[in-house]
Amino acid sequence: MGDVEGEPRNVEGELRDAGVTRREAEVFWLVADRLGNREIADRLRLSERTVESHVSALLRKLGADTRKALIDQAGRLRRRDRALPLPLPLPLSSFVGRERELADLAGLVTTHRLVTLTGPAGIGKTRVALHLAHATTALPQAVLVDLASVPPGQPVERSFADALGVEGGGRAIGPLIRSAIRARPWWLVVDNCEHVTAATAALVAGLLTAAEGLRVLATGHGPLGVAGEFVYEIPPLPSGAEDDDPAAVLDAPAVRLFLDRATAAAPGFTGDPADVARIAKICKGLDGLPLAIELAAARVRAFSPAELLDRLDDRFALLTGGARPGRHRALEEALRWSYDLLDDDERLLLERCSVFPQEFDYDTASKVLAWPPLTEDDLARVFPRLLDRSLVSSRRRGDTTRYRLLDSVRQFALRRLTERGLGEHEVARDRHARHHLEHAVALVPDLRGRDQRAALRWFDHRWTDLRTAMRRALDTGDTAAAWRFLAGIGTGWEVLGARGELFDWLEALLVRPLPEGGEGVRAAVTCCVLFCYRDTGRAREFAELAADRATDGEDRALAALALGWTAVHGRDRDATVRQLDRAAALFEELGDDWHRALVLSLHGLVAPDVRTAVHRLAAAADLFGRLGDHVKRANCLNHMAFTVIEDGTRLDEAGAWLDEATELALRAGSEHERLHAALHRTSLARRLADHAAAEAGFADLLPEFLRIGDLRCATRCRFGLGLTAAAAGDHERARTLLLAAATTGIATQDHRLIATGLRLLAEAEHALGRPVRAAELLAAVPEPLTDDGPPASDDGPPAADDGPLTADDGSPAGDGLVAALRAELGEAAFASASATGRRTPPAELLEAVSEGREPGE
Repeated sequence: MGDVEGEPRNVEGELRDAGVTRREAEVFWLVADRLGNREIADRLRLSERTVESHVSALLRKLGADTRKALIDQAGRLRRRDRALPLPLPLPLSSFVGRERELADLAGLVTTHRLVTLTGPAGIGKTRVALHLAHATTALPQAVLVDLASVPPGQPVERSFADALGVEGGGRAIGPLIRSAIRARPWWLVVDNCEHVTAATAALVAGLLTAAEGLRVLATGHGPLGVAGEFVYEIPPLPSGAEDDDPAAVLDAPAVRLFLDRATAAAPGFTGDPADVARIAKICKGLDGLPLAIELAAARVRAFSPAELLDRLDDRFALLTGGARPGRHRALEEALRWSYDLLDDDERLLLERCSVFPQEFDYDTASKVLAWPPLTEDDLARVFPRLLDRSLVSSRRRGDTTRYRLLDSVRQFALRRLTERGLGEHEVARDRHARHHLEHAVALVPDLRGRDQRAALRWFDHRWTDLRTAMRRALDTGDTAAAWRFLAGIGTGWEVLGARGELFDWLEALLVRPLPEGGEGVRAAVTCCVLFCYRDTGRAREFAELAADRATDGEDRALAALALGWTAVHGRDRDATVRQLDRAAALFEELGDDWHRALVLSLHGLVAPDVRTAVHRLAAAADLFGRLGDHVKRANCLNHMAFTVIEDGTRLDEAGAWLDEATELALRAGSEHERLHAALHRTSLARRLADHAAAEAGFADLLPEFLRIGDLRCATRCRFGLGLTAAAAGDHERARTLLLAAATTGIATQDHRLIATGLRLLAEAEHALGRPVRAAELLAAVPEPLTDDGPPASDDGPPAADDGPLTADDGSPAGDGLVAALRAELGEAAFASASATGRRTPPAELLEAVSEGREPGE
């Protein structure tokens, strides 16, 4: 498929389309990292001749003439791949000096797996690390893990997960990070470790042990203390001597930095020869600290170098005479000095800006930061002054300018805000939290189609603010605000997709009763929507709670929708249809077309035949399309494709539907729906007996669904891997994979997943010569919705599983297995095993399979 409105295609899919196998792809990325054949062979435990064969195949399949052409092509693909982490941030200003340090480090990072840059705050560790990462081509593209916003002493896993694109929560996040790290070679730039050293050291040590392809460049005030670490101290910038030849002084890195920043701040400033010695003295008095020098240089708009030097001497007596203080105190004093030059309004605004954990825009700042004694007019007057003084940095992203306080400045300003008293710090945090939580809810109509792409982009860019806001609400016990956010989004989470943190927040809130009244109904519906991704039984409990509490028309409609939603995963088709019909009628009375389209899509999942299912899903897709909801239209197209794929019919149409679903997901910026399309594309490959492509696809998608907490789609991936293993004759591996999938199906309490897992595992046990166990498992399968019901998709709410298993000829696989078991065991033994299976809970049967116990033990 071609690019969509400038959006790149999925790289792994493009490689598969070119005929590149999974092993060839592994070789391709290692070639891209400039490893030789011998190194690749050692890394993948292959012979060098095998690697040579793979490289030759890659040259042929990718149309490359030379190995260098493969490297260049990989570079282009990496830059285009949406699935890869975002590029490193570009510097906001020119890079000055550090030639010797960069030369040293260029060699160190290629020979040591962990290099830590140490030095005091403001020494330029981050700038050196990022410049080195941009300039180094001998390692994989670097990924920034910024720990600046992590509170002191708190866990760092979430920041690593965000940088790697891993979403999950609770105890599962560590294994998910390790899984992502093992997936490909990584080079992590782990910045601002000083306030979370112990947690960072423990995580980095574990990751280095788990993945030999990992390299880490860390920054902090001191070493991490991890085995094998190479510590490199970043020294102060040389300032030159005041009495040196002016030309030599001008060549000193610190002086060059001062002049560069001074001319940027005041274009008319030239730094005449009389000022050179003074500038050198200023730089030396600031201890060669780049941040302090930059802050001082920005003041040339208001003071001459001579005046700056006078003020510096007055303010920094300890720096120019007597015992020298520590470098961190030098930066603190430089910041204090810069702060003292501000007027009262400027100081207050700078302090209030520290409430933003990362970037922010001016409109948001005006809403969060403007309260007495600062008005919005004051912000318009004062904010540009902070930019002029380099206390706030800016960068342009599209048509929007984004602002950010350098972390040292933010920490300094935050301390001043806390010390100010009068509850200023608490008010600022509350206003920040309230704005972001309320604005998120206000965007729900946009999420449903009014301006979907912009709304999705806002959530992506502001998720750190939302996380900070939810932390504030939970820490202060403001559960009302937390529920207004989660329940206010409500069914809109279907558009946003699963995020691992959502389940952490729900668990924290559910230790207390739900809110009363209509808000409680909407909270219960939200719990239903989200728990459908991982625990259908629990989702059903919340749907029933919503129905018990609903009083007005909208609440009754949402409750009926929730009941129908969870019933899709059950066994009573008639009850499901009744609830969905009731919800549809209520939404039609309310004039709510979006929810009516959602109900119609659910009707498609429980239709009596494939033709009706596709017809209803197509009608829902058309309605979503008219409403401007690309994400839900893509969801319906995915369901349509999967329905016919499992039926083995209209496969050409399925491919076209998946093409459009992928295009829509990319256009809207919905990663979750793009993953669903990829999952169904992989199922199509399995249907077409392309088992190699199917295995590679399921293996790639499994960690993706685990990281976002979508256990039901993760289970489908395990089913697919088990089936491809069985097709290859590896029944032991198939058994292991299917056992894991069936166990997850039990945990989700989804009858369709449970049925699929037990049937597939019965096939595996039979293939391994365990007919009694196979008969027990087959007898334990829950009855399907109906004997002739169509299979439905399992890509998150709404979803279902494969339906009846089918053999390659389309006949029910279970029927063939029953006949084989009857013939092999005899009627009496088959009946006995079946009776055992019917009276044994599926979880106990799976436990017996896991422990290898013989039937009857």
